[in-house]
Amino acid sequence: MLAPHTFGIMLVGIAIGLVVGILPGLGGAATLAMMLPFVYPMDAVSAFAFLLGMHAVTATTGDITSVLFGIPGEATSAATVLDGYPMTRRGEGGRALGAVLFSSLIGALVGAAVLAVSVPVIRPVVLQLGPPEFLMLTVLGLSFIVSLAGRNLIKGVVMAAFGFLLAMVGLDPQSSIQRFTFGQLYLWEGINVVPVVVGLFGGAEVLQLMMTKQSIARPGSDERLAGVMQGVRDTFEHWGLTLRASAIGLGIGVIPGMGGAVSQFIAYAHAQHTSRHPETFGKGNVEGVLAAGAVNNSREGGNLIPTVAFGIPGSISMAILLSVFLLKGLVPGPSMLTSHLDITYSMVWVIVISNIIAVLVSFLFLNQLVRLTYVRAVLLVPFLMVLTAFGAYTAHNTFADILLMLAATVVGVAAIRWDWPRAPLLLALVLGDIAERYLFLSYSLYEWRWLGRPLVVAFAAVTVGGLLWPVIRRRHDAPRPAAYRADALITIGFLALAAWVLYEAWGWPFRTAVFPLATGVVLLVFSVVKLGSCLVPFTGRVSPGGAKDAPGRPAETDDDLPDIFATASRAEWLSAAGWMAAFFVLLWLAGALVAVPLFALVYLLAAARQSMALAGVYAFICWLFIYGLFDRALHVPLPGGALFA
Repeated sequence: MLAPHTFGIMLVGIAIGLVVGILPGLGGAATLAMMLPFVYPMDAVSAFAFLLGMHAVTATTGDITSVLFGIPGEATSAATVLDGYPMTRRGEGGRALGAVLFSSLIGALVGAAVLAVSVPVIRPVVLQLGPPEFLMLTVLGLSFIVSLAGRNLIKGVVMAAFGFLLAMVGLDPQSSIQRFTFGQLYLWEGINVVPVVVGLFGGAEVLQLMMTKQSIARPGSDERLAGVMQGVRDTFEHWGLTLRASAIGLGIGVIPGMGGAVSQFIAYAHAQHTSRHPETFGKGNVEGVLAAGAVNNSREGGNLIPTVAFGIPGSISMAILLSVFLLKGLVPGPSMLTSHLDITYSMVWVIVISNIIAVLVSFLFLNQLVRLTYVRAVLLVPFLMVLTAFGAYTAHNTFADILLMLAATVVGVAAIRWDWPRAPLLLALVLGDIAERYLFLSYSLYEWRWLGRPLVVAFAAVTVGGLLWPVIRRRHDAPRPAAYRADALITIGFLALAAWVLYEAWGWPFRTAVFPLATGVVLLVFSVVKLGSCLVPFTGRVSPGGAKDAPGRPAETDDDLPDIFATASRAEWLSAAGWMAAFFVLLWLAGALVAVPLFALVYLLAAARQSMALAGVYAFICWLFIYGLFDRALHVPLPGGALFA
């Protein structure tokens, strides 16, 4: 790996991975696919150094935009937003970046070390697990995320059921029957997770910035590198959590098809369950950042284990990497542990070296990156709008992806405004296809006898315990007020959705209908329970200062960030929504090369009251950014305008 030629090729891959990770929407898997033609003339070690070096660092740098702007650089970086972005808004962006980058490095080292020693050991263990056990592991992982809602457990279950329903959109994999597609060809392939992630988290945060017109971070906070080093110290202070999160990433990564987003949310849930201050999660707790960062890279070692040992890709990226095995005449399995052991261990060193280099390079520029969060929001909005648009568009290179992102933005705004958890929806969307596939295989192999298998029963018991434990743990907490009128209206909408799903699925064949029917029943039952709780009006509670809290608004502490969606005036709502709508309408009509610089120019002149010189330079830089980087360098198709079609 340290031979000059091989090391140089790996450096090129790392450089590409650094850029791809920071830019939302491109994704490590898509970039791997685009880079495949370049590995044909390379030998096996150089090919893996280039591709794996690039892929290993995308997860590391993907956390940077998640922390700074609340826009996930990768779909697998969504959990980092939950606490990383609130820390940035509080003025602790440097600390959050130091924590997430250094924990990512620790996770990568742990994953590589375990990969080096565990391939011969893990093989017989994984082969003992069948589809029923994998199905219950999927349910167990989702239950951990639902339990994060605490006293909002019913809301968490409802949002998870809604996510499962979204995952069923498209052609049924067993019978090819259309499910919930409304006759739209775009929906035949299902709902892509990338536009949903960008809208659910990034779109909602951009809308908040448009309303505040202030910097992301609080003015007057510490902008020095000292905050970054505090994040590094946090990693050592919580070394047990960092190692446990790394182990979770390894364990989930070994299971084929589970994906990075699953492991990150499970590690995040574990961090909250074991924290001394679980109530601060989602408000800027560094433990949540550490867990999300550590798991991101350790899972890469886990994903490689079934890929190398069994020829079963642990993720989409590993499936693409598996094609390189075939291109180079390699057969995954025992030969990779005997005659080609040098190539196997070269992969281990690629993960180690590339992550060390990526973290060191990132630390060199962290000061400059953190200062971006102290720039006025009006100067960041045009740039962030471009990132959200391209983050969604690159999923299928169609404007329908942007419409899906905007719909997810509406859901994200409503979830923030009325305190409905977003994480269960996202994870259920990721897990829905996996859970349905394992359910189909379990029934096909064992009918309903699989329910009595020992490991299935054990996983079910752990699932129930995981759901009940947060409720028992917080049974003495004061009840959190809720917007009962809004909750009732939202719940009635879910009730109507559940009734419609049950009506649609009733006439389908059993294997096509079993999962939608089960999910519809869960959504119906818990929506009824939630609606019943909304019928009991909240009378308010007395805060420590003696004042009664207003219904619909939780009492704020000094550490809480203000809820912009709750305090914004109607004029601020109309202005922010109008500017966002104007950008995407202009993008649809005129295309990216015209819409982006034109919107930046008009927005800075009209909304930000900037000079013509500054607005003109900003607009030109935006045009150069999308044309030079996306179009010429990365060859990403740009949205074309309807007027010029």
